[in-house]
Amino acid sequence: MTSTFLTYRMYAQDLGRSLVRTASKVENAREEKYYQENIGKVTSVDDLLNDRRLFAYAMKAHGLEDMTYAKAFMRKVLKSDLTDPKSFARQLVDSRYAIFAKSFNFTADGTVRANLPYVQNEFQEDDTIGLYSEHRLKKGASAATEAQYYETKIATLTSVDDLIADDRLFAFALTAHGLDPTIASSTTIRNVLTSDLSDPGSIANRLGDVRYVNLAAAFSFETDGSVASGSAPQTNAQLNDTISTYYDASGSGSSPAAAAHRTQYYTNTIGTVASVDDLLNNDSLYQYALTAFGLNPNLQSKDAIRHVLTSDLADPDSYANTLTDTRYRTLAAAFNFATDGTLSGSEGAQSNDQLDSTTELYLTNYDDAAVNAESVATTFYRNRINLMTSVDALIDNPTLYKFVIEAFGFDPAVEPKSKIRQVLVSDLSNPTSFANLQSDARYRELADAFNFAPDGSVMQPREAQTETDELATIQLYNTRVGSTKAEEDAATAESTYYHNTIARVRSLDDFLGDERLVAYVLKAYGLEGQRVPADVMRNVLASDPMDDDSYVNKLSDARFRDLAAAFTFTADGQIGRGVEQQVQSRSSILKTIDMHVRQSMESDAGSQNEGVRLALYFQRKAGDITSPFSILADKALFEVVRTALGLPANMSQADIDVQAAMITKRLNLADLKDPEKLDKFLARFSSLYDLSTGGSSTASAASIILGGQSSGIGTNAGLLGSLQGVRLGRL
Repeated sequence: MTSTFLTYRMYAQDLGRSLVRTASKVENAREEKYYQENIGKVTSVDDLLNDRRLFAYAMKAHGLEDMTYAKAFMRKVLKSDLTDPKSFARQLVDSRYAIFAKSFNFTADGTVRANLPYVQNEFQEDDTIGLYSEHRLKKGASAATEAQYYETKIATLTSVDDLIADDRLFAFALTAHGLDPTIASSTTIRNVLTSDLSDPGSIANRLGDVRYVNLAAAFSFETDGSVASGSAPQTNAQLNDTISTYYDASGSGSSPAAAAHRTQYYTNTIGTVASVDDLLNNDSLYQYALTAFGLNPNLQSKDAIRHVLTSDLADPDSYANTLTDTRYRTLAAAFNFATDGTLSGSEGAQSNDQLDSTTELYLTNYDDAAVNAESVATTFYRNRINLMTSVDALIDNPTLYKFVIEAFGFDPAVEPKSKIRQVLVSDLSNPTSFANLQSDARYRELADAFNFAPDGSVMQPREAQTETDELATIQLYNTRVGSTKAEEDAATAESTYYHNTIARVRSLDDFLGDERLVAYVLKAYGLEGQRVPADVMRNVLASDPMDDDSYVNKLSDARFRDLAAAFTFTADGQIGRGVEQQVQSRSSILKTIDMHVRQSMESDAGSQNEGVRLALYFQRKAGDITSPFSILADKALFEVVRTALGLPANMSQADIDVQAAMITKRLNLADLKDPEKLDKFLARFSSLYDLSTGGSSTASAASIILGGQSSGIGTNAGLLGSLQGVRLGRL
C-alpha cells in the first residue's frame, strides 16, 4: 500500500489537475449538470428536500452527506434567520449547518426570498432627490445667463423692431410678464409695446389682459416704435423689474442668481431713498427689506409696515414696540426714518452697517420658503415613489411627476407626458430604444433612474452586483486586512467607498474607470499585487462563468471565475437586472459545485487511504482555524492535530481549556496560514499516521469527517457541551 505521505503529495502537488480529474468523472459530471440545470427551478425548501439528487448534491458539497436522511432537521436549518444569533442553525455547534443555510436564499416560511421590484432603489432615489435639490440652482444659473444677455443687449436697441427681431430678447421680455413667446403674435406685441397707456383706446388697454398693460409699462418706446433721443428702451427701474420678474416667471426666483441680482439692485438703490414712502413705493426694495427680516411681503400691510418703520424705538408705546413679534422692531432698527417718514440723521435710509446687516440677512433668508417647500416635496417623494405600481401611476400623480421632471431639468408644462412615458419604459441595453435615440442625454439619465418594464410594470433594479454578492465581496476583502487599527480604519473607509460607489456603476466601463473599485475587488479575491491588464479584466467580467467555454473558464486561475460570478456584467459591458426569485446566486452555485468536487476528491482519496482524506480535509479547512477551539470542535481537525503533535488519544477526557492549552503550547496557529509550513505540518501528520496505523487505518477517517464516532478519536458528549458554551460565549 502506498504511504499516506506519498499519496497525499500526489494529490496536493497538482491540486488543480486532481480536481479536474475528479470533476470529469462521468457520475460527477452528470450530477453537476443536473444541479446547474435544476437548482434554479427550486422555489421552496420542500422543493429542494424533495429532489433527492439536488439535495444530496448540496449536502455532500457541504460535508453533510451523512445527514441527508434528516430532512426535518435540515428543513429547520434552511429556514433559519442567520441574522438572529438565536436561530436554529446558529445555535448548532457545527458551523457547517449555518454555512449550508447561507448558501441558499430561503425565508423563515420556507419560500425563496423575493428580490422585490422597486420603482427606484436606494441610490436611484437618492440621486433623483439630489438632482431635485440642485434644480433650483441650475434653473437660476440658466436664468442668469439669459438675464446677462438681456441686460447687455437691451441698451443697444434703437427701436421696438430690434427687440422683436432678437428671439432671446423677445422671449425674455414676454416670459417675464407671463406671456408665452412661442405662440405670441409679433404684430400684436409690437402694437402693445408702442401703446400709449394714457389712451384708453390703445391696443394694450383694449386687449383686456393686464399682462399686456404691464408689458407696455415695462418699456419706454415711442408710439412709432423708436427710442427717444438720449433715452434707452428701459429705465433702470424698468430693467430691474423685468429681470426680477423673469427670475420669478422662469421658476428661479429663489435661486442664488436671483438673490445676487436683487442684492445688487438694493445696494445700488437704497441710497436714493429719501423717505419711508420711497421705500414702500418701490416694490423691489420693499420686498427685499421684508424678506431680509423674515417677513413675507405678500402677507404684510404696507400701512402697518409704514407704522413700524416710523416707530420711535425709544418710546415703549411706539407701534413697533407694542407688537409681540420682535422681527418688526429689528426691521425698524435697520432704517433711519423719523416719525414723520423723513430721514433722521445724515446717514441716509441706512448706514453702511445697517445695509451690510440687511443684505447678510437677506442672503440667509431669501430661500427659506423654497427650501421648506423642497423639504416637503422631498419627504413626499421619498415616502410615495415606491408605492407606485406602474409607470402610469407615476405619470398620473401630479406631485411625483412634477418632482421627477423638474429633477431632470425638464419643464412639466412643456414636456409631453406621452414622450416621458416612452422614455421611462425604454430598455437602455437596446441601442434603438426610444431613450437611446434621443439626442438629449437627459432622457437616458431619466430612463436609467427608474425600473420600468416595456409594459410599464415595475421591475427589479439593474445593478452591477446583487446585495448578497456585494456583501460577500466586502467580507472577502475584510479577511485580507491586517489587524492594526490603522489597517482596519483604512479597510472601513475602502469598504464604505465600495458600497457607496458600486451601486452607481452603470456599465463595465464605469467599473474599470474607477481604479479604487478595481483595486478593492482584486484584493477581495486574492489578486492584490498581481498585474491584471485592463483588457484581461474586461474579458473576465464580460464572461459567463457558468459557460465552460467562456474566456474566464479558460484561465488557469479559478479566482478570476469567482470574481466574474460576483458581478452581473453582460457580454456587451452592460449591467444585468436582478431576477424575481433566485434560490442561489451564481457565486453560490459555483461554490457549491467546487465544494462538491473537492468533497468527491477527498472521498476518492479516502477510499485508497483514509489518512490522505484527513490530510486533504485539514488542508482545505486550515484557513478557517482561528483558535484551538476551532480544532477541538471538529473531529477530523482534532485527529490530524493530535496525531501530528503526538498528543495522547485520551486527552479528549480532559477539561476543554486544558486541551486548548496543550494544542497552543505545541502549535503556532499562525503557521497554518503559511502554505510551506502547512505542507510540512501535513507531511509530519502523514508520516506519524502511517506509523500509528502500521500502514493501514484502524479508524474510519470518513466517519471522522462526516461526524461519526470511532474508537479513541473525537470528543465525548461532555466536551461537545463545553464547546457549545465556548462557541456562544468565548469565541
